[in-house]
Amino acid sequence: MTNKLHQINVQYSNKEDRILLRTSTENNDEYLIWLTRRFTKLLIEILDKEIEKRGGTTTLGSKKETTKLFNEGAFEKPYVEEETKNRPLGDNGIVAFGIKTGNDNNNNLILEIQSEAGKGITFNLNSTLIYMFYSLLMQGVGRAEWGIGQFSEGNSKKQLH
Repeated sequence: MTNKLHQINVQYSNKEDRILLRTSTENNDEYLIWLTRRFTKLLIEILDKEIEKRGGTTTLGSKKETTKLFNEGAFEKPYVEEETKNRPLGDNGIVAFGIKTGNDNNNNLILEIQSEAGKGITFNLNSTLIYMFYSLLMQGVGRAEWGIGQFSEGNSKKQLH
C-alpha cells in the first residue's frame, strides 16, 4: 500500500474462524487480509513489544493525538462501504502468512503483512496509529474468543472477589 490510509476495520468471521482486516486508502483501494489465530498471536506479540518500547499502552493512549482521535469518535464511526473499490489483493483478499517490521527515519513502525505468494500490504504507523491498530485488533480477538493477548486463558481464569 503506497497511498494514505483512510480506514481500518477488524471483523471476526465465525464461518472462517479468522479475523478479516479491511484497510481502505484515500485513493479508493481496499485491502482484505485474513488473519489466522497463529498469525494474530504473532502480530500481537510484535505490537506489544513496539508499544512497550514507546512507553506502554497508558502512555500511547493518553497522547494528545490519540485522545483527539477518540474524542472525534474514531472507534464509533462505521467502516464506510464505498461502491467503486479497487482491491489490489483480489475480491476475496489474502491469508496473512509472513510479517516484516522495521522503523523509518521518523521512528514510525513499518509493518509488512504478506501472503505466502508475497502479495500484501505495508503500513507506516506512528505511535498513535500503532495504539489504534492494536486496540482494533484486540477487539477482534475478544470477539473471536481465541484466548490470546489480554484475553488469554491465564487472564480470564483469575478468580474475582
